Amino acid sequence: MRRWLASTGALAALALPPQPAGAQEAQNAALDDARIVFDGRQLVLANSRIERRFDWNDGALATTWLGFGDGTTGWRMAADAPDLAPLGEPHAATGARLYLQEVAATPITPAHLQVAVETTGGPLDVRRTCRVFPQVPAIPCTVAYRGKPRTAGPAGPAMRDVIENAALTADRSGDALERLALPAGHWRFTVASFRAATDYHDWLVDEDEGELYRQPLALPGNVLSLDDRFGAGQVFLIKEAPAKADQIAWPGHDFVTQQGNVRVEGSGIDPATLAPEAWREAYTVTTGVAAPGETALLRARRAYMDTRRSYDHRRDGMILMNTWGDRNRDAAMSEEFALAQLDAAHRLGLTHLQLDDGWQAGLSKNSAAAEGALWEDWSTEAWQPHPRRFPRGLRPVVARARELGMEIGLWFNPTRTRDYALWQRDADILIGLYRQHGIRIFKIDGIEVPNRAAGENLERMFAAVIAATGGQAVFNLDVTAGRRPGYLDPINRFGNLFVENRYTDWGNYYPYRTLRNLWMLSAHVPPQFLQMEFLNTWRNAGRYPPGDPLAPQEAGFDYAFAVTMMAQPLAWFEATGLPPEAFASAPLIRTYREHASAMHAGQILPIGERPDGTGWTGFQSIGPDDRSGYLLVLRERDARASAELTTHLPPGRRVHLELLAGEGLDRAARVNAESGVIFCLPRTHGFALYRYRLTD
Repeated sequence: MRRWLASTGALAALALPPQPAGAQEAQNAALDDARIVFDGRQLVLANSRIERRFDWNDGALATTWLGFGDGTTGWRMAADAPDLAPLGEPHAATGARLYLQEVAATPITPAHLQVAVETTGGPLDVRRTCRVFPQVPAIPCTVAYRGKPRTAGPAGPAMRDVIENAALTADRSGDALERLALPAGHWRFTVASFRAATDYHDWLVDEDEGELYRQPLALPGNVLSLDDRFGAGQVFLIKEAPAKADQIAWPGHDFVTQQGNVRVEGSGIDPATLAPEAWREAYTVTTGVAAPGETALLRARRAYMDTRRSYDHRRDGMILMNTWGDRNRDAAMSEEFALAQLDAAHRLGLTHLQLDDGWQAGLSKNSAAAEGALWEDWSTEAWQPHPRRFPRGLRPVVARARELGMEIGLWFNPTRTRDYALWQRDADILIGLYRQHGIRIFKIDGIEVPNRAAGENLERMFAAVIAATGGQAVFNLDVTAGRRPGYLDPINRFGNLFVENRYTDWGNYYPYRTLRNLWMLSAHVPPQFLQMEFLNTWRNAGRYPPGDPLAPQEAGFDYAFAVTMMAQPLAWFEATGLPPEAFASAPLIRTYREHASAMHAGQILPIGERPDGTGWTGFQSIGPDDRSGYLLVLRERDARASAELTTHLPPGRRVHLELLAGEGLDRAARVNAESGVIFCLPRTHGFALYRYRLTD
């Protein structure tokens, strides 16, 4: 067997035909768990957790096997058609090339192996790139096209629940990015779809379920899970794209489910934008496997999601305060204001202060000042410190933050002109702020992604800043309005998500709703990369109905902070506006800071009941050793003083619980056969943060 050992950054190319004698294998000593094997007829992508085999089919790959890393447990598939239908065209190939690459680790992405298969013939050239990460039970693949397809434009939305819908049948597939010809069985599916634009939506995850049937069913969503109820386990598919209609050229659905034929459709490419001389990437589709059971599925998906951005607490960990949450906008923005906020935030134990819209010379249309008008088009000069508000520039504020052991972040709105064609200029502005002041955290607001060109230029801007800062820049990507990347777009690898704007001024901030949105998202997205707000719970009490049992002042400041601890807590207020009693929360915040690094190093998953303001709920962080971690238990407005929560602890084991914050005592417990543990909290809107370890 001939071994392909690609040095870091190098490409090894194999042209077909003619086919080489023997087999080619790409494997590096640093990546012993990952392998890519090609013998001229079959391509195998595998590690200890997953194996996927393809019939070569002249480069128009067709999946023949998907299973677990032992190579014997899984599902054999009929390779009766290629996996892809590029923009609805047959995947024809008259020539093919295969590229093998070892990809070294970066500050964002772990090391992995990569294979790319390029085919020519027909109206489109097709390149399918798949990546194998060690010990990750999922394989992401990204398709790219170049050329001019025969189709005039993207297909319209497919009809749902119409039995004789020929447009969805297996032999007339749409713009298919992936296909699995799953064998017969009793397959149950669950599909999760998301809502971004959170200024308008306050229920961010929807789930639908059913069983594979002989007729096709079109479903919107980003995550499809398939449970072989009497078979080997579960299969999942993740379409890494914006939510629903925020996608480019969205056909009205993302998955087509049918007994023996499951497809992912909607590439995110408008055919009119393609050209023969340039590749354009479609949305990535990740295919994975999991053992039976909900915990196995959640952990398998999370193992893959953790590869999209490697968590580094020194870079990514923050309790960031942004003063816009008190709804004064930039009316008080000045050097004096910023210095006062720093001192108050430090007393509370916060780590970062972000100067939102209004620090810059060019005031936006959201400014409290009458002259504010900018939004889509900015000059370089607009991104200098405002001369009246910061007459000495940013240096005094940055210096004071460093004295306090804190950091300064800034708000930034890229210029949208010509689909962000000025991305390099905007990158240079941010790089300049980093080099001059060491500022590396930027809230990115106001973006719109109406086409792939805009998305590609934004990615170029982010990548340039990441490179210039040695991987230390973090972008807080605002998903509150507009047509933006959302929760599963690959662009999110550049930072974390600024999830919500909620205000006591409008009476639309409730801690239980923040908790619910985080809890629902945490089944799909690592909470470590979600900024979730906590507000000044004393402010605007009169804006809530009298006796409202779930109002912020009823929940309290400690509880409002506690619901965000498994995410990135966002202090959405002016610290100088807090009453004196708020600073009694400083010990809680200090305790959280002591454990945040270890807590966020784990797989954080939801436990208990879905929050609705009246239940018992929480989160579990499963540590890398699988024997220890953290449990956050929250009692909402519930009459029960104790409750059994279903966890992700192994059934039948004994566990020691060490209380770190909140109410309760250190204790030992037995996990029951359904992974349940009984917890006690004496009052409503109470919580307990435990560090746990298995003791037997």
